[in-house]
Amino acid sequence: MACSASTCQSNCYRNEEHEDESSLPSPKSIANNGNHHGLCFKCKTNRPMSSSSGDGERFCGDCFRSNLFSKFRQAVTSNAMITPTDNVLVAFSGGASSRVALQFVHEMQQRAQKNFEASMDRSLPVFGVGVAFVDESAICSVPSCEVSQGFEEIRDIVSNLAPPTKELLIVPIESVCSSESNDGKDQLRKLLDAVTDATGKEDLQAHLRMLSLQKVASENGYNRLVLGSCTLRIACHVILATVKGSFKTTEVIRSPCTGINGLVSSFVKLLREENPSRESTIVRTAGKLTPFHFNRIPEINDSNVPLATRRRQKRHNLKPNESISSESFCSICNSPLSRSDLLSLGNVETCHTNSVVFSAECCSSCQFQILPKDPVLVENFRTLLPQTLLSQAKHSKADNLSLLRAQIQDCLLSDAQDDET
Repeated sequence: MACSASTCQSNCYRNEEHEDESSLPSPKSIANNGNHHGLCFKCKTNRPMSSSSGDGERFCGDCFRSNLFSKFRQAVTSNAMITPTDNVLVAFSGGASSRVALQFVHEMQQRAQKNFEASMDRSLPVFGVGVAFVDESAICSVPSCEVSQGFEEIRDIVSNLAPPTKELLIVPIESVCSSESNDGKDQLRKLLDAVTDATGKEDLQAHLRMLSLQKVASENGYNRLVLGSCTLRIACHVILATVKGSFKTTEVIRSPCTGINGLVSSFVKLLREENPSRESTIVRTAGKLTPFHFNRIPEINDSNVPLATRRRQKRHNLKPNESISSESFCSICNSPLSRSDLLSLGNVETCHTNSVVFSAECCSSCQFQILPKDPVLVENFRTLLPQTLLSQAKHSKADNLSLLRAQIQDCLLSDAQDDET
């Protein structure tokens, strides 16, 4: 169903000339028509795409793009992910997923701008959009000429987008370690060199990349961060999250697939070649898991938000008795700690060794694949971490300590029991 000016919270409702999604013929009607001419089942004019995606085999290129944008716009507007007063920062790596995300957010902003200019009262502003690129040349062996060429191509892509104009922020990844006395390059290299596990080094680099995006967004007044992803990447993440911190791997023969990340990526790609729907199956299976509290969309009480949106959000959110936060988070990757991790943390809270306490404050994955095994090296590793990360961990620790006691209360002796023993 198309949005209207009176109901769409992000002011980006579809133009009348665009076809309503309900006009798409159903698979049953396609079967009845036979589709024996081998044409796109929507426009009945062009030949369908040759793609590993199931939808790509039914749509032509134009119709596939239109259908994909419609789903993207519906997901954003129906959950009020972008509102008229927001300032949105799109993380752009130059890859296909982030390029599509940038294009679709740009088109939503364009439509909002046109609607704003066409409205009489102009009561709803147009959300702002900026673009951020994380420069990782300080830790990657890439010739400077290729880096400069890549920057120019990114600038061209952003500048060639139609108005409204987008601000481009190129963020050196070492900026998370920088201070007034140094640019952070040496500290970042020492930090990554302290991690010997290939998977751990890739994960730490990803955490620092996200920290860089959060830092630049906060410093430049952006309150929303958009990341481009795809089914393959999400499916890989689902499987990776189940094995990290549990299985030890070794590289017997040097190959491009180093570490768990590369192995899982190759595995999922192999599954996709055998059956393209398996990616979606993995993601749908993960969708049945109970979400953490921080994945809960905040309640919307704004009367300007469509009632259907608020009802849909309430239906998909956690139940009220599940809405109380019960998570403690890893000091490195900020992922939730398991109950066993919390028990370990409770056992070392009285210990005065910083390295032991810091290790206990990390999840099993970071302990196994990122932290050094020697406690002396752990302390050195901790001093190399960005101050932003340490401050975040210190801030959350105060909240976690009171929460920790409540979570492991059953395992603790009361004062009376302690006196009896």
